[in-house]
Amino acid sequence: MAEAWYSALAHEAANGVSATEAVGAVLGGPAGAAMAGASAAARMAAAAGGGGSWSFDPEEIDAAIGEWKALLEELEGDRDLFPAAERASYAPSGDHSSNGFVRSLGESLSALEQSSKSMREYVEDFIAKLEDAKKSIAESDESKAGVLGDAKKNV
Repeated sequence: MAEAWYSALAHEAANGVSATEAVGAVLGGPAGAAMAGASAAARMAAAAGGGGSWSFDPEEIDAAIGEWKALLEELEGDRDLFPAAERASYAPSGDHSSNGFVRSLGESLSALEQSSKSMREYVEDFIAKLEDAKKSIAESDESKAGVLGDAKKNV
């Protein structure tokens, strides 16, 4: 396990980190474990005089954005479950224990609903950041391509 982790860090230091791997670190999955040490790999590369880098592939980032949007849809679909569950819960009898249980259940459902809302907000914010990063990188690439094109004309 340690050797695989070290190999992943060495690969990242030498070859950089792709957008898919970076997003995989956030989403989890196969890239998540390797990406846990990406910042350490960057520090190792800097100390060794090398330089890791980020690569950007529009198709990769579009796929990642699509996955995050699918997650957001799932979270949006969950939104109606909490009030429905609260409406469906009632005390089987009027005793103190039953009423206390239903009150506790209602509080728990409210906390779960708030947690779900927080997750939706996080995912919406992350999608916006991914889209902004994609736009910014695309604009930067276009700008640099224009400068190179102008320089080539002047040669």
